[in-house]
Amino acid sequence: MVFSDIEQDIGGHHIYGSLEEVSDKYKYSHRDFNFYRRLLDLFAKGQDLSLLADTKQATGNGWDLDEWKFVPIAHRVYVEQPDIKWYIFLQADAYMGWSNLLELLSKLNPDKPWYLGATHFYGDVAFAHGGMGYIISNGAMRMLDTIWTPQNIARWERRTAAGCCGDVELAAVLQEAGVNITGIPGLYGESLSWFEWGESKWCEPALSWHHVKAHDMELLWQFETQRLAENETHYVYRDLFHKLVKSHLASTRSDWDNLSRDRVYTGPSGLHGDEDRRYPLRSKWGELSDEEKEEQRVELNDEQKKDIESYGTYTKGTRWDELSDEEKETAWRELTEPELEAHTSLRSCRAACELWEEYPVDVDVDVGADATNRTSSGWMEARIDAFQGRMIECETVQDWMSHYAKKELP
Repeated sequence: MVFSDIEQDIGGHHIYGSLEEVSDKYKYSHRDFNFYRRLLDLFAKGQDLSLLADTKQATGNGWDLDEWKFVPIAHRVYVEQPDIKWYIFLQADAYMGWSNLLELLSKLNPDKPWYLGATHFYGDVAFAHGGMGYIISNGAMRMLDTIWTPQNIARWERRTAAGCCGDVELAAVLQEAGVNITGIPGLYGESLSWFEWGESKWCEPALSWHHVKAHDMELLWQFETQRLAENETHYVYRDLFHKLVKSHLASTRSDWDNLSRDRVYTGPSGLHGDEDRRYPLRSKWGELSDEEKEEQRVELNDEQKKDIESYGTYTKGTRWDELSDEEKETAWRELTEPELEAHTSLRSCRAACELWEEYPVDVDVDVGADATNRTSSGWMEARIDAFQGRMIECETVQDWMSHYAKKELP
């Protein structure tokens, strides 16, 4: 079943209205539905609704409407198809690895109350993040249906009107029915471009991606189609890396931002420093032995030599792992406030903004640069090859899922 804000038929497919079951008192008077009422008006007049997609009103009010959809959609699909074993909910910008997901679900009993997803928290409510996809079993839907009463619906709508998010409200309603979330791995909250390839996930089956653009949708679909043609029905993150990522890596790539992680500045907190950064360490020239002075003179630049003449000290950039504990504390103190607070990637900037109570909804970025301000990126290919070489061979997805289900799923 496909849901949208407005019920209609497109290309021979019926599109269900996601807000049809919401009470009229909210749909036709509550401020969250201002944009919805405008959509209905324009649709009735035969206007092109796609022209509203990039407007500020669509961006803001789209989120306001979102919180009203999750609970009604969940109940509607059960009413329409009450005998389905598993109800899988997926948004338009998400991609699901179906063979891997079905392998996991084959290990579980759909008659039991399962609510599966990527666990997040809002206050004391544990919920499955809607953007990554979530799964509800037939047993859980039956329990939800038993508390689907006019009194409860009215109470849930009052709570939604003052609440936060649709996926949070769905989790709260399921909790009332006696169904709690079970977190599962493999559901990723960003697109393929943002994924951090590493040892912890190398042999883990991939289930879903979020914020996936049309180009990446096509890449993932072609990847899966080719594997199916080769009778390879399942895959892990390692397989995605080898097929879709490795061939695009190079030691240097001009006019390209490789979306690497932000610099990591850490003090004596026990966290590791940025291994590629040289930390400023001020040393006293007079405390060096004659042999050490001779070694240092070879590496000193003119500015450092002037500092020695004027102040008897010099500052040298030193790798974090070459510093003693005392030197690490000194290097940390030398960092200026702008260095400590700066964010050199959009991802890090966004994460920091979200920790701020009044964080902005959007961050504007100028794309492109003039000839004097161009970006080049690169990858440490030798290190990548060494990483792949030391990784153990992955077990089959079928075995991985069996071991995971026995160990982690009650």
